[in-house]
Amino acid sequence: MSERVALVRCDEYDLATIEVAVHRACALIGGIERFVQPGQRVLLKPNMVRGVAPERAVSTHPTIVAAAAKLVHGVGAHPVIVESPGGPWNPALLRHAYRRTEIEWAAEVGHAELNYDCEGVQVALPDGQLLHRLDIAKAFLDADVVINLAKLKTHNLTGLTCAVKNLFGLVPGALKIGYHARLQDREQFCGGLLDLLTYVRPALSIVDAVVAMEGEGPSGGDPRHVGAIAAGVDALAVDTVCAELVGFRPREVVTTRVAVARGMTSGELADVDVVGDALDDLRVSDFRRSIESTVDPGLVPRILRGLLPKRASVEGERASFLRLPLSLATNGWVWRQLVAYPYAGDRCTGCGFCARHCPVEAIQVIDKRAVMDRGTCIRCYCCHELCPETAVELRKPLLGRLAGGN
Repeated sequence: MSERVALVRCDEYDLATIEVAVHRACALIGGIERFVQPGQRVLLKPNMVRGVAPERAVSTHPTIVAAAAKLVHGVGAHPVIVESPGGPWNPALLRHAYRRTEIEWAAEVGHAELNYDCEGVQVALPDGQLLHRLDIAKAFLDADVVINLAKLKTHNLTGLTCAVKNLFGLVPGALKIGYHARLQDREQFCGGLLDLLTYVRPALSIVDAVVAMEGEGPSGGDPRHVGAIAAGVDALAVDTVCAELVGFRPREVVTTRVAVARGMTSGELADVDVVGDALDDLRVSDFRRSIESTVDPGLVPRILRGLLPKRASVEGERASFLRLPLSLATNGWVWRQLVAYPYAGDRCTGCGFCARHCPVEAIQVIDKRAVMDRGTCIRCYCCHELCPETAVELRKPLLGRLAGGN
Protein backbone atom coordinates (compact mmCIF):
# COMPACT_ATOMS: atom_id res chain seq x y z
CA MET A 1 0.00 0.00 0.00
CA SER A 2 1.32 3.46 -0.91
CA GLU A 3 2.43 5.73 1.89
CA ARG A 4 0.44 8.95 1.93
CA VAL A 5 2.24 12.30 2.11
CA ALA A 6 0.41 15.63 2.13
CA LEU A 7 1.96 18.48 0.16
CA VAL A 8 0.44 21.92 0.72
CA ARG A 9 1.32 25.22 -0.90
CA CYS A 10 2.25 27.89 1.65
CA ASP A 11 4.05 31.02 0.53
CA GLU A 12 4.63 32.99 3.74
CA TYR A 13 5.20 32.69 7.47
CA ASP A 14 2.24 34.72 8.60
CA LEU A 15 0.92 32.73 11.58
CA ALA A 16 -2.68 32.60 10.35
CA THR A 17 -1.52 31.36 6.93
CA ILE A 18 0.74 28.75 8.49
CA GLU A 19 -2.02 27.52 10.79
CA VAL A 20 -4.34 26.95 7.83
CA ALA A 21 -1.62 25.12 5.88
CA VAL A 22 -0.51 22.89 8.77
CA HIS A 23 -4.12 22.06 9.65
CA ARG A 24 -4.85 21.20 6.00
CA ALA A 25 -1.73 19.03 5.73
CA CYS A 26 -2.73 17.07 8.83
CA ALA A 27 -6.35 16.78 7.68
CA LEU A 28 -5.22 15.27 4.38
CA ILE A 29 -3.59 12.36 6.22
CA GLY A 30 -6.29 11.76 8.80
CA GLY A 31 -6.32 14.80 11.09
CA ILE A 32 -4.35 15.52 14.25
CA GLU A 33 -6.75 13.32 16.21
CA ARG A 34 -5.28 10.31 14.38
CA PHE A 35 -1.94 10.96 16.07
CA VAL A 36 -2.71 12.61 19.40
CA GLN A 37 -5.18 11.74 22.15
CA PRO A 38 -6.38 13.98 25.00
CA GLY A 39 -4.09 13.95 28.04
CA GLN A 40 -1.00 12.76 26.15
CA ARG A 41 2.40 14.39 26.52
CA VAL A 42 3.47 15.21 22.95
CA LEU A 43 7.12 15.87 22.13
CA LEU A 44 7.55 18.44 19.35
CA LYS A 45 11.01 18.11 17.79
CA PRO A 46 12.03 21.14 15.70
CA ASN A 47 15.32 21.55 13.87
CA MET A 48 17.28 24.07 15.93
CA VAL A 49 20.97 23.75 15.05
CA ARG A 50 21.93 26.81 17.08
CA GLY A 51 20.62 30.16 18.17
CA VAL A 52 20.15 32.19 14.99
CA ALA A 53 17.26 34.31 13.74
CA PRO A 54 14.43 32.59 11.82
CA GLU A 55 15.08 34.48 8.59
CA ARG A 56 18.42 32.67 8.21
CA ALA A 57 16.47 29.44 7.45
CA VAL A 58 18.75 27.43 9.73
CA SER A 59 15.95 26.26 12.03
CA THR A 60 12.33 25.20 11.74
CA HIS A 61 10.38 28.45 11.56
CA PRO A 62 8.67 29.36 14.85
CA THR A 63 5.28 29.77 13.18
CA ILE A 64 5.41 26.08 12.13
CA VAL A 65 6.20 25.09 15.72
CA ALA A 66 3.45 27.37 17.08
CA ALA A 67 0.86 25.98 14.65
CA ALA A 68 1.72 22.37 15.51
CA ALA A 69 1.61 23.15 19.23
CA LYS A 70 -1.80 24.79 18.89
CA LEU A 71 -3.17 21.74 17.10
CA VAL A 72 -1.89 19.46 19.87
CA HIS A 73 -3.20 21.74 22.61
CA GLY A 74 -6.53 21.97 20.82
CA VAL A 75 -7.23 18.25 21.25
CA GLY A 76 -6.49 18.40 24.96
CA ALA A 77 -2.92 17.10 24.86
CA HIS A 78 0.21 18.73 26.32
CA PRO A 79 2.86 19.87 23.78
CA VAL A 80 6.52 19.92 24.91
CA ILE A 81 9.24 21.37 22.67
CA VAL A 82 12.43 19.30 22.92
CA GLU A 83 15.68 19.94 21.07
CA SER A 84 19.37 19.42 21.67
CA PRO A 85 21.40 21.74 19.44
CA GLY A 86 24.95 20.79 18.53
CA GLY A 87 27.68 21.40 21.08
CA PRO A 88 27.17 21.83 24.82
CA TRP A 89 23.66 21.23 26.10
CA ASN A 90 22.61 23.07 29.23
CA PRO A 91 19.64 25.20 30.32
CA ALA A 92 21.41 28.53 29.81
CA LEU A 93 22.43 27.77 26.23
CA LEU A 94 19.01 26.29 25.50
CA ARG A 95 17.34 29.44 26.78
CA HIS A 96 19.52 31.53 24.44
CA ALA A 97 18.74 29.27 21.47
CA TYR A 98 15.00 29.27 22.17
CA ARG A 99 15.04 33.05 22.33
CA ARG A 100 17.17 33.66 19.22
CA THR A 101 15.21 31.22 17.06
CA GLU A 102 11.92 32.61 18.45
CA ILE A 103 10.89 29.14 19.57
CA GLU A 104 10.28 30.78 22.94
CA TRP A 105 7.57 32.89 21.25
CA ALA A 106 6.18 29.77 19.55
CA ALA A 107 5.83 28.03 22.91
CA GLU A 108 3.93 30.96 24.36
CA VAL A 109 1.57 31.22 21.36
CA GLY A 110 1.07 27.46 21.13
CA HIS A 111 0.57 26.83 24.88
CA ALA A 112 3.62 24.55 24.85
CA GLU A 113 6.21 23.72 27.47
CA LEU A 114 9.87 24.38 26.69
CA ASN A 115 12.10 21.52 27.79
CA TYR A 116 15.11 22.47 29.94
CA ASP A 117 15.92 18.96 31.16
CA CYS A 118 19.37 18.35 29.68
CA GLU A 119 19.80 14.85 31.01
CA GLY A 120 20.60 12.05 28.61
CA VAL A 121 19.98 8.35 29.08
CA GLN A 122 21.28 5.30 27.30
CA VAL A 123 18.81 2.78 25.92
CA ALA A 124 19.11 -0.58 24.21
CA LEU A 125 18.36 -0.96 20.49
CA PRO A 126 17.79 -4.71 20.09
CA ASP A 127 16.72 -4.19 16.46
CA GLY A 128 19.54 -1.78 15.58
CA GLN A 129 21.73 -2.83 12.66
CA LEU A 130 24.65 -0.55 13.55
CA LEU A 131 23.73 0.91 16.93
CA HIS A 132 22.87 -1.45 19.75
CA ARG A 133 22.97 1.22 22.45
CA LEU A 134 21.71 4.76 21.94
CA ASP A 135 22.16 7.99 23.90
CA ILE A 136 18.93 9.95 23.88
CA ALA A 137 17.34 12.91 25.65
CA LYS A 138 15.51 11.79 28.80
CA ALA A 139 12.61 14.04 27.77
CA PHE A 140 11.93 11.59 24.94
CA LEU A 141 11.24 8.80 27.43
CA ASP A 142 8.75 11.03 29.23
CA ALA A 143 6.68 11.59 26.06
CA ASP A 144 3.74 9.56 24.77
CA VAL A 145 3.95 10.77 21.16
CA VAL A 146 6.63 12.38 18.97
CA ILE A 147 5.83 14.90 16.24
CA ASN A 148 8.85 15.62 14.08
CA LEU A 149 9.05 19.26 12.86
CA ALA A 150 11.88 19.29 10.33
CA LYS A 151 13.42 21.94 8.07
CA LEU A 152 14.25 21.25 4.43
CA LYS A 153 17.95 22.04 3.93
CA THR A 154 20.96 20.81 2.03
CA HIS A 155 23.48 18.81 4.05
CA ASN A 156 27.07 17.93 3.25
CA LEU A 157 26.88 14.42 4.68
CA THR A 158 23.37 13.30 3.79
CA GLY A 159 22.60 15.40 0.70
CA LEU A 160 19.46 16.79 2.31
CA THR A 161 18.30 17.03 5.88
CA CYS A 162 14.55 16.55 6.26
CA ALA A 163 12.49 14.26 8.48
CA VAL A 164 14.96 11.41 9.11
CA LYS A 165 18.06 13.49 9.83
CA ASN A 166 16.13 15.86 12.13
CA LEU A 167 15.80 13.12 14.77
CA PHE A 168 19.57 13.25 15.40
CA GLY A 169 18.77 16.28 17.56
CA LEU A 170 17.41 13.89 20.20
CA VAL A 171 20.98 12.69 20.85
CA PRO A 172 22.17 14.83 23.77
CA GLY A 173 24.47 17.76 23.02
CA ALA A 174 28.13 17.01 22.50
CA LEU A 175 27.50 13.25 22.53
CA LYS A 176 26.62 13.69 18.85
CA ILE A 177 30.33 14.16 18.23
CA GLY A 178 31.00 10.63 19.38
CA TYR A 179 28.58 9.26 16.80
CA HIS A 180 30.38 11.14 14.04
CA ALA A 181 33.69 9.75 15.26
CA ARG A 182 32.33 6.22 15.52
CA LEU A 183 30.40 6.22 12.22
CA GLN A 184 32.94 7.98 10.02
CA ASP A 185 31.77 6.47 6.75
CA ARG A 186 28.93 8.50 5.28
CA GLU A 187 26.66 5.52 4.71
CA GLN A 188 27.45 4.13 8.16
CA PHE A 189 26.43 7.41 9.73
CA CYS A 190 23.16 7.37 7.81
CA GLY A 191 22.63 3.77 8.87
CA GLY A 192 22.92 4.96 12.45
CA LEU A 193 20.28 7.60 11.73
CA LEU A 194 17.96 4.87 10.46
CA ASP A 195 18.49 2.89 13.67
CA LEU A 196 17.51 6.05 15.55
CA LEU A 197 14.42 6.43 13.36
CA THR A 198 13.25 2.89 14.08
CA TYR A 199 13.62 3.54 17.82
CA VAL A 200 11.96 6.97 17.99
CA ARG A 201 9.13 6.13 15.54
CA PRO A 202 7.62 9.62 15.21
CA ALA A 203 3.86 9.48 14.80
CA LEU A 204 3.94 12.37 12.34
CA SER A 205 6.61 14.30 10.43
CA ILE A 206 5.98 17.83 9.18
CA VAL A 207 8.63 19.53 7.03
CA ASP A 208 9.00 23.29 6.79
CA ALA A 209 9.79 23.97 3.13
CA VAL A 210 8.24 27.43 2.97
CA VAL A 211 11.76 28.85 2.91
CA ALA A 212 14.36 26.10 2.64
CA MET A 213 18.16 26.33 2.67
CA GLU A 214 20.22 25.73 -0.47
CA GLY A 215 23.98 25.75 -0.99
CA GLU A 216 26.20 25.06 1.99
CA GLY A 217 23.63 23.69 4.43
CA PRO A 218 22.75 22.77 7.06
CA SER A 219 23.75 26.12 8.59
CA GLY A 220 25.97 28.03 6.17
CA GLY A 221 23.76 28.09 3.09
CA ASP A 222 21.28 30.58 1.70
CA PRO A 223 17.52 30.87 2.26
CA ARG A 224 15.50 29.77 -0.76
CA HIS A 225 11.76 30.23 -1.12
CA VAL A 226 10.05 26.94 -2.01
CA GLY A 227 6.56 27.62 -0.71
CA ALA A 228 5.46 24.26 0.65
CA ILE A 229 4.74 22.19 3.74
CA ALA A 230 4.94 18.40 3.64
CA ALA A 231 3.52 15.98 6.20
CA GLY A 232 3.26 12.24 6.59
CA VAL A 233 3.47 9.26 8.91
CA ASP A 234 6.45 7.60 7.19
CA ALA A 235 9.51 9.84 7.53
CA LEU A 236 11.21 8.13 4.58
CA ALA A 237 8.20 8.76 2.33
CA VAL A 238 8.19 12.40 3.44
CA ASP A 239 11.89 12.65 2.57
CA THR A 240 11.21 11.11 -0.84
CA VAL A 241 8.67 13.83 -1.63
CA CYS A 242 10.90 16.59 -0.27
CA ALA A 243 13.82 15.38 -2.38
CA GLU A 244 11.69 15.47 -5.53
CA LEU A 245 10.42 18.90 -4.51
CA VAL A 246 13.89 20.43 -4.82
CA GLY A 247 15.17 18.44 -7.79
CA PHE A 248 16.97 15.56 -6.07
CA ARG A 249 16.45 11.95 -6.99
CA PRO A 250 15.29 10.44 -3.69
CA ARG A 251 18.18 7.97 -3.49
CA GLU A 252 20.67 10.80 -3.83
CA VAL A 253 19.74 11.47 -0.19
CA VAL A 254 22.03 9.06 1.60
CA THR A 255 19.58 8.15 4.37
CA THR A 256 17.06 7.12 1.73
CA ARG A 257 19.65 5.19 -0.28
CA VAL A 258 20.72 3.21 2.78
CA ALA A 259 17.07 2.64 3.72
CA VAL A 260 16.45 1.20 0.23
CA ALA A 261 19.32 -1.23 0.75
CA ARG A 262 17.78 -2.24 4.08
CA GLY A 263 14.36 -2.79 2.54
CA MET A 264 12.76 -0.01 4.58
CA THR A 265 11.50 1.91 1.54
CA SER A 266 11.58 1.74 -2.26
CA GLY A 267 12.86 5.28 -2.62
CA GLU A 268 10.45 5.72 -5.50
CA LEU A 269 8.01 8.60 -5.80
CA ALA A 270 5.62 6.25 -7.61
CA ASP A 271 5.16 4.38 -4.33
CA VAL A 272 4.05 7.51 -2.46
CA ASP A 273 0.47 8.73 -2.56
CA VAL A 274 1.00 12.51 -2.72
CA VAL A 275 -2.19 14.33 -1.74
CA GLY A 276 -3.00 18.02 -1.62
CA ASP A 277 -1.30 20.34 -4.10
CA ALA A 278 0.45 19.03 -7.19
CA LEU A 279 4.14 18.34 -6.78
CA ASP A 280 4.89 19.53 -10.31
CA ASP A 281 3.37 22.92 -9.51
CA LEU A 282 5.70 23.37 -6.52
CA ARG A 283 8.88 21.72 -7.77
CA VAL A 284 12.09 23.81 -7.74
CA SER A 285 14.45 22.93 -10.58
CA ASP A 286 17.58 24.97 -9.81
CA PHE A 287 18.04 24.31 -6.09
CA ARG A 288 21.75 24.72 -5.30
CA ARG A 289 23.39 21.70 -3.72
CA SER A 290 26.10 21.56 -1.10
CA ILE A 291 29.60 20.23 -1.59
CA GLU A 292 29.35 16.49 -0.98
CA SER A 293 31.89 14.25 0.67
CA THR A 294 31.26 11.17 -1.49
CA VAL A 295 33.17 10.14 -4.58
CA ASP A 296 31.03 10.22 -7.72
CA PRO A 297 32.87 8.29 -10.46
CA GLY A 298 31.49 10.70 -13.02
CA LEU A 299 33.51 13.45 -11.40
CA VAL A 300 36.75 11.50 -11.14
CA PRO A 301 39.30 12.33 -13.87
CA ARG A 302 39.43 9.55 -16.45
CA ILE A 303 43.02 8.71 -15.57
CA LEU A 304 41.96 7.87 -12.00
CA ARG A 305 38.78 5.91 -12.77
CA GLY A 306 40.72 2.66 -13.04
CA LEU A 307 41.25 2.84 -9.28
CA LEU A 308 37.52 2.46 -8.73
CA PRO A 309 36.18 -1.08 -8.27
CA LYS A 310 33.11 -1.96 -10.28
CA ARG A 311 29.90 -2.42 -8.33
CA ALA A 312 26.32 -2.97 -9.46
CA SER A 313 24.37 0.26 -9.65
CA VAL A 314 20.93 0.72 -8.15
CA GLU A 315 18.29 0.06 -10.78
CA GLY A 316 16.79 3.23 -12.14
CA GLU A 317 19.55 5.44 -10.74
CA ARG A 318 22.65 7.02 -12.11
CA ALA A 319 25.59 4.74 -11.21
CA SER A 320 25.92 4.72 -7.43
CA PHE A 321 28.83 6.45 -5.78
CA LEU A 322 31.55 3.81 -6.04
CA ARG A 323 34.20 3.52 -3.41
CA LEU A 324 37.93 3.45 -3.87
CA PRO A 325 39.74 0.42 -2.49
CA LEU A 326 39.64 0.57 1.28
CA SER A 327 43.22 1.71 1.64
CA LEU A 328 42.52 4.69 -0.60
CA ALA A 329 38.92 5.44 0.33
CA THR A 330 39.54 5.67 4.05
CA ASN A 331 42.82 7.50 4.30
CA GLY A 332 44.18 7.64 0.78
CA TRP A 333 45.56 10.58 -1.11
CA VAL A 334 43.07 10.31 -3.98
CA TRP A 335 40.02 10.39 -1.68
CA ARG A 336 41.36 13.47 0.08
CA GLN A 337 41.82 15.27 -3.22
CA LEU A 338 38.20 14.69 -4.24
CA VAL A 339 36.29 15.69 -1.12
CA ALA A 340 35.85 19.07 0.47
CA TYR A 341 37.85 20.04 3.53
CA PRO A 342 36.87 22.62 6.15
CA TYR A 343 38.74 25.90 6.28
CA ALA A 344 38.38 28.80 8.73
CA GLY A 345 37.54 31.86 6.66
CA ASP A 346 37.88 35.57 7.32
CA ARG A 347 35.00 35.63 9.81
CA CYS A 348 36.85 33.29 12.18
CA THR A 349 37.32 34.90 15.61
CA GLY A 350 39.44 32.13 17.09
CA CYS A 351 36.80 31.35 19.71
CA GLY A 352 37.82 27.68 19.75
CA PHE A 353 34.28 26.28 19.61
CA CYS A 354 35.14 24.09 16.62
CA ALA A 355 38.34 22.83 18.26
CA ARG A 356 36.52 21.86 21.45
CA HIS A 357 33.88 19.89 19.56
CA CYS A 358 35.90 18.21 16.81
CA PRO A 359 35.34 14.45 17.27
CA VAL A 360 38.91 13.59 16.26
CA GLU A 361 40.69 16.68 17.68
CA ALA A 362 41.81 17.81 14.23
CA ILE A 363 41.56 21.56 14.96
CA GLN A 364 43.83 23.96 16.82
CA VAL A 365 43.53 27.71 17.32
CA ILE A 366 46.75 29.36 16.18
CA ASP A 367 47.17 33.14 16.15
CA LYS A 368 43.43 33.59 16.78
CA ARG A 369 42.46 31.47 13.77
CA ALA A 370 41.20 27.89 13.65
CA VAL A 371 43.57 25.61 11.75
CA MET A 372 42.33 22.23 10.50
CA ASP A 373 44.70 19.27 10.18
CA ARG A 374 43.61 17.70 6.89
CA GLY A 375 45.42 14.46 7.66
CA THR A 376 43.36 13.92 10.81
CA CYS A 377 40.06 15.46 9.63
CA ILE A 378 37.34 12.87 8.90
CA ARG A 379 35.16 15.31 6.91
CA CYS A 380 32.20 15.08 9.26
CA TYR A 381 31.79 18.88 8.90
CA CYS A 382 30.70 19.39 12.52
CA CYS A 383 32.83 22.56 12.55
CA HIS A 384 31.03 23.89 9.46
CA GLU A 385 27.63 23.13 10.95
CA LEU A 386 28.24 24.44 14.46
CA CYS A 387 30.48 27.51 13.99
CA PRO A 388 28.75 30.39 15.80
CA GLU A 389 30.18 32.89 13.28
CA THR A 390 29.43 30.78 10.16
CA ALA A 391 33.14 31.18 9.47
CA VAL A 392 34.03 27.62 8.43
CA GLU A 393 34.04 27.25 4.66
CA LEU A 394 34.21 24.04 2.63
CA ARG A 395 36.79 23.91 -0.13
CA LYS A 396 37.90 21.24 -2.55
CA PRO A 397 41.57 20.71 -3.42
CA LEU A 398 42.64 21.51 -6.97
CA LEU A 399 42.08 17.97 -8.24
CA GLY A 400 38.57 17.94 -6.86
CA ARG A 401 37.79 21.26 -8.53
CA LEU A 402 39.23 20.08 -11.85
CA ALA A 403 37.09 16.96 -11.56
CA GLY A 404 34.00 19.11 -11.66
CA GLY A 405 33.26 20.04 -8.04
CA ASN A 406 32.96 23.48 -6.45
